[in-house]
Amino acid sequence: MNRKHNTLMNSAIVMAVALIFAGCGGDGGDGDASASQPAPTLKVLSSKPEHVSGGDALLSIAVPSGATGKVTVKVNGTDVSDSVKVEGSSRTIRVTALKNGDNEVVASVDGGHDARLTLVNHPITGPILAGPLVTPFECRTVESGLGEATDENCTATRKLSYYYRTTRSTWAPLDNPTGPRPADLVTTTTNAGKTVPFIVRVDSGTVDRAIYRIAILDNPSEASVNPSNWKAGEGWNGKLAVFFDGGAGTKYNQGINRETDVLDVNFLGRGFAYTLSSELVNRQRGNGVLQGESLMMLKEFFIKNYGVPKWTVGTGSSGGGIQQYVITQIYPGLLDGLIPARPFSDGVLNITDCGLFERLFSTADANVWTGAKRKAVEGFTNGTCRAWANSYVPIYQATNQAGCDLKDTTKVYHPVYNPKGARCTPQDLRVNVYGRDPYTGFARKIQDNIGVQYGLLGLKAGEISVDEFLEVNERIGGNDVDGNFIPSRNLGDEVAIKAAYESGLVNAGLGGLCLVPIINIRNYTDDRGDIHSYERDFTIRARLLKGVGRTDHQVAWIYPGNMNKTAEALDVMNEWLDKIVADPAALSTDKIVRLKPSAAVDACFTADGEKIAEVMGTPGRCASLYPVNGETRLQAGAPITNDVAKCVLKPVNFSDYAPIQFTTAQQARLRAVFPTGVCDFTKPGVNQVPMRGTYQKY
Repeated sequence: MNRKHNTLMNSAIVMAVALIFAGCGGDGGDGDASASQPAPTLKVLSSKPEHVSGGDALLSIAVPSGATGKVTVKVNGTDVSDSVKVEGSSRTIRVTALKNGDNEVVASVDGGHDARLTLVNHPITGPILAGPLVTPFECRTVESGLGEATDENCTATRKLSYYYRTTRSTWAPLDNPTGPRPADLVTTTTNAGKTVPFIVRVDSGTVDRAIYRIAILDNPSEASVNPSNWKAGEGWNGKLAVFFDGGAGTKYNQGINRETDVLDVNFLGRGFAYTLSSELVNRQRGNGVLQGESLMMLKEFFIKNYGVPKWTVGTGSSGGGIQQYVITQIYPGLLDGLIPARPFSDGVLNITDCGLFERLFSTADANVWTGAKRKAVEGFTNGTCRAWANSYVPIYQATNQAGCDLKDTTKVYHPVYNPKGARCTPQDLRVNVYGRDPYTGFARKIQDNIGVQYGLLGLKAGEISVDEFLEVNERIGGNDVDGNFIPSRNLGDEVAIKAAYESGLVNAGLGGLCLVPIINIRNYTDDRGDIHSYERDFTIRARLLKGVGRTDHQVAWIYPGNMNKTAEALDVMNEWLDKIVADPAALSTDKIVRLKPSAAVDACFTADGEKIAEVMGTPGRCASLYPVNGETRLQAGAPITNDVAKCVLKPVNFSDYAPIQFTTAQQARLRAVFPTGVCDFTKPGVNQVPMRGTYQKY
């Protein structure tokens, strides 16, 4: 390990320790095995001691000042001292052949006091925290170019490949990595100022039953193509970027990706190691608990094979943005900075409303229900609810074979022919969190719209009439546990609702979200009827304010739909995180804000690229260029945090609608729609409890 790499490792250790003890988002440190001198200090670099996977772990051994002599290390009684690597004052060891369960590591200096550390090892296929594995589960290693799986958990043999960037701005395979370099090979200059051949090593395999890809700049030699001999060259800047992909899905398979999917010029050209995983794809399962576990295990694998990164940043759009927020809340410390693009506040609440609206308006009088009136009820610009209904509402259909994405369709649920089959709904892929209904055996369902007064703000603004308001709320209906329309409204399972909040699947601005700089980026597509609507950014910020108490560690950019500001955001984040790591003060929100680069400000961009610094939500040019629209629950009177799964009810009080007047007949109709009352959004929702803790086990 070279001196630069060792410095990066030490910086990352300092940052991780600061995160744990800063008092916001941490859940306790690893702890030293013994404070007695002259015992050395053992620390796991690759994971928490209780979260080791794959049978090996990377440890540091800190020898007390003044202690001399040989360091002895034993694992489960076997002497492994010859594996200790010494670089300057740093000692590390990669302990291997760990058994599943508890493993005792003992270290001493020349027979002095022992340092002891227990490592809890888990299979590389998982689970560690996320609970029982998804079943049924089909492999996709062949489709991903990794050959047949070697076991029932879809394990693939690790594979190393090399690619290079050509003078034609394309990627080409480097079939002979140790031979003469191709004539059309170009160089890249990293953000550390190193000019190197633009050759990328791609590491492929499986971790936590998911297919991973790791790409890193490399200048391969006869020695380094052997995985056990690889050392970081000048190309790697010591930093790691993780890509999170979007969508929303309910798949019972491993997912598919390709080697070339990880070849991102923006990140690799700057010197970043870049990684992705088929589990970090929201259209696979949309379960932040499982996604976070997979990231934890993938990062552990990276550290054991490539070293401790100086820092780790997240990137990705839509459902990839959801993952960054939710995983950082649930699993603090895995990501040090976030660049979520077009994110949603979470992937849990109120997604099915638009399906109900599409059904309602498909049979309503189109001459009455103009685009303006629909917007007054739905909140979204015209076409957005239709896009939601077409794209994502079908995933709540338990019999949706395309959603389950099983080759063997006989395994898919059918209420008559296969009542115990795989159910293609988000709640069923989150059953370890939500639990099962004791009567049906199905996963508990959180969707609820009891008491929701759809179109309330439109009514108060005079955009729809009382009769139109009543029509919507009389006809809106709900969905049964299989996702089928029913005339009555959804009744959410209160056990599942509580679990959703306690788990952190609902982004509440808690956990580690106070200890990461965030650059939230969005291209404005509200005018196209795109589901990635701008009001989501205001909801996210409101939740951060509610959970953290401040939002100045988050920056928000908005720009035209044909722009992409990921590269620019990455450069700002690079400067920001470098400053944070270099500063010796303990990690805190104050520190993050104090070290903000000058470019890290709320801003919008014009069509010609002008950057206008303007605080999101304040009057000005940005507000004029990019107007904010609503959303179904916001139009029903929910707070901007939009974090209520099931509202507390209050009696109907017609003075609440002033100056709108209801006739006696209209009052009777409203009471009939809401016999138990209407939502009281001045109060927390039913079972809206704080997150129970981080790194929870299911």
